[in-house]
Amino acid sequence: MSSLLFLGFSTIMFIISYGIMFTLMPMIMGAFFSAADNMPIESAEWQQTYEDTEDVIMWLTPLIPTVGIFILVIKVMMVASVRGRD
Repeated sequence: MSSLLFLGFSTIMFIISYGIMFTLMPMIMGAFFSAADNMPIESAEWQQTYEDTEDVIMWLTPLIPTVGIFILVIKVMMVASVRGRD
């Protein structure tokens, strides 16, 4: 029974911590890019790098739940396989 409790608690803690990260990440990135938009960049190469990075982050942000679900499934399978022998 302790294996199921460990699996349950670790899964719940992962979901809570990942949920907090999923909530805070767009806020932090939004604040950063809002502040960085007001700073002038003289170099055209650095301006292009900044815009490319901003575009990539805007496309990757919606993928956070998908990656979280994948990690959660892998985590549950690994913990269940190790602790299943109890």
